[in-house]
Amino acid sequence: MHPVLQRVVVLFLLLWALGPVAWMLLTSIKPDTLVAASPPVWVFEPTLSNYVTLLGSTDFQRYLTNTLIVATITSALAATLGFLSAYAFTRFRFRGATSLPLFYLVVRMVPRITLVLPLYVIFTQMHLLNTRAALIVAYTTFALPFGIWMMIGFLKELPIDLEEAAAVDGCNRWQVLQKVVVPLASPGIAVTAIFAFLLGWNEFLFSLILAGPDSRTLPVLIASFDTDRGVLWGQFSAAAVSIMLPVAAVALLLQRRIVSGLTMGAVKG
Repeated sequence: MHPVLQRVVVLFLLLWALGPVAWMLLTSIKPDTLVAASPPVWVFEPTLSNYVTLLGSTDFQRYLTNTLIVATITSALAATLGFLSAYAFTRFRFRGATSLPLFYLVVRMVPRITLVLPLYVIFTQMHLLNTRAALIVAYTTFALPFGIWMMIGFLKELPIDLEEAAAVDGCNRWQVLQKVVVPLASPGIAVTAIFAFLLGWNEFLFSLILAGPDSRTLPVLIASFDTDRGVLWGQFSAAAVSIMLPVAAVALLLQRRIVSGLTMGAVKG
């Protein structure tokens, strides 16, 4: 392809991908009277009134707290359990060491909507419905298969000779994990933790159905701006930007570690 044509294609794809984001940013700082103006108004005096209203809302503060708690715990559980499970699958020989990871992957492929009713019944019987714990369990269940597969591919790349040398020097299994395996596997663990955090940060369906008003997360709050009086586009966009910015910042700061973890995990995963 000609270099000029390549640049045109790349520019078109960038506009296609970033255009809606730019529109959302502009809408979030537009006065309410100009949000739905036709034709669109491009020159206006920016206002932060939508952000002031949003950040001053007790609903936003509560939903943000829920989101941070649920996403952080989900991330920690998925990374820890995924790492330990993958270590067992790659370092020990037992029946099911090959088939169980495939089973986990099949579970990950099941559409979430098909599991809402079973999870609803289970959490009702366990008295977990409308709690953060219900979301944490549900999100960890979906994040764990990816974490296991990511870490299996990553741990297969690590030389087992280092672990054997540490064992010869007198380290027990847990010391080998702590001093040798975990430091070497930290990029893969970080990627697993980040993806699990994003799941807990962005997920909508389970939060809407399995959580109550006091335990729901930010994506559900965005849907609440579609009212019987119409869509509150200014606050809607401000909330969307508030949710997007932390994720984008983390992705930019950790992009090298993410690429490194994905690359190594994909070699033999």
